[in-house]
Amino acid sequence: MKIAEQFNDDGFAILRGVFSIAEIGAMERELARCIRDVVPDLKPGDVFYEDAPGKPIKSIFRLEQRSEFFRQLLEEERLLTLMRDIFAGADVRRVGVGFFGKAARSGSVTPPHQDNAFQNLAPPEELVATIAIDESTPANGALTVQRGTHKLGTLPHRPSGVMGFSQTLIEPVDTRQYPEVQLCLKPGDVCLHHTNTIHRSDGNQTGKSRRQLALQYRSAQAQRDPAAWERYQEEVRKLHAAHGLSPSR
Repeated sequence: MKIAEQFNDDGFAILRGVFSIAEIGAMERELARCIRDVVPDLKPGDVFYEDAPGKPIKSIFRLEQRSEFFRQLLEEERLLTLMRDIFAGADVRRVGVGFFGKAARSGSVTPPHQDNAFQNLAPPEELVATIAIDESTPANGALTVQRGTHKLGTLPHRPSGVMGFSQTLIEPVDTRQYPEVQLCLKPGDVCLHHTNTIHRSDGNQTGKSRRQLALQYRSAQAQRDPAAWERYQEEVRKLHAAHGLSPSR
């Protein structure tokens, strides 16, 4: 089955060995540079930290605005070829690059959610291409998706109280009808998930980190619902005000 067909059927797909070990090494070096030189100057809301000793980084947003390397990664032809296949007949928009980490022994839980609860797109023609920097396993918090839930539309969410992942589903979706799949990856693998695919992840209690880059792409047909976006922004403002931060997620 073609990747686009699998993605459209299941709401996710895994591509093995897309990037070489040398290419992953280059991503690691640029990420380290950004953490050293860029992150200290980021405004609250663009970077989130774990509530754990040492305050390891949980997530960074909009890396493409701070790094030519990551801006060019969004233009990677191996990924764009897939996007054109999935979003057939529509121009592909390069949205952004983020970093999501689960530090050794302190990576926290990510609550179940759909990305479109944050993005508020109609039609919901967007996906995230996640590049594994480290091995991703059940023990260190592998991304867990529910197969087929992208076909349910955007479901009701509520504030989660979790910084960096401020929305979570109000009601869980039956895992018997929509089974969970853990996306276990090796460095260089890429997984794709639809903006309406329900996903979550457990914490990391192992001695190894689980770092991933997340590249967002969407169809040019996808437009933001301004009313839904403002409702979401108001919820985020309340959460972040309680923590002394500006809105982000």
